[in-house]
Amino acid sequence: MIYYIIYTSTPSSPVDLETVNAITKEAIKWNKAHDVTGMLLSLDDKYFQFLEGEEEEVKKLFNMIKKDSRHKDVTLRIQGFSNERVFTEWSMGSWMLTNEELTKLSALADLKEFLQDPVNNNLQSKRFISMMSNLLNTWIAHEPERSKKFKN
Repeated sequence: MIYYIIYTSTPSSPVDLETVNAITKEAIKWNKAHDVTGMLLSLDDKYFQFLEGEEEEVKKLFNMIKKDSRHKDVTLRIQGFSNERVFTEWSMGSWMLTNEELTKLSALADLKEFLQDPVNNNLQSKRFISMMSNLLNTWIAHEPERSKKFKN
């Protein structure tokens, strides 16, 4: 079984593409060594991250993130187990989104709903895994250059 967590946090300083790319490059290195995969989304004033792998490794990484000075108000939103990984092709992907993009891309409707009500039980489990899969497919289609750059 694959353990996964979803958390949100607030960036401790304004986020730009350079910051997200730096976080992603660090994550790729650590995640490869610990067989963790996932995706980091930067949404204007919030980070949203999905991490998956062996339970002990994901929890260790999450504890490191909670201590990372680039994050504040780190909040675990969902955790659980899945039969398979969502992000099989790389150790970490990242995507900067604006609130405007959330309203334009239909595949992101569930994500917007989640961010507005993160404890909504309807978004738990299989529906959430499906949502992350849809998000992954949208990310690949939307920014093919970035998917090649960070695909690992």
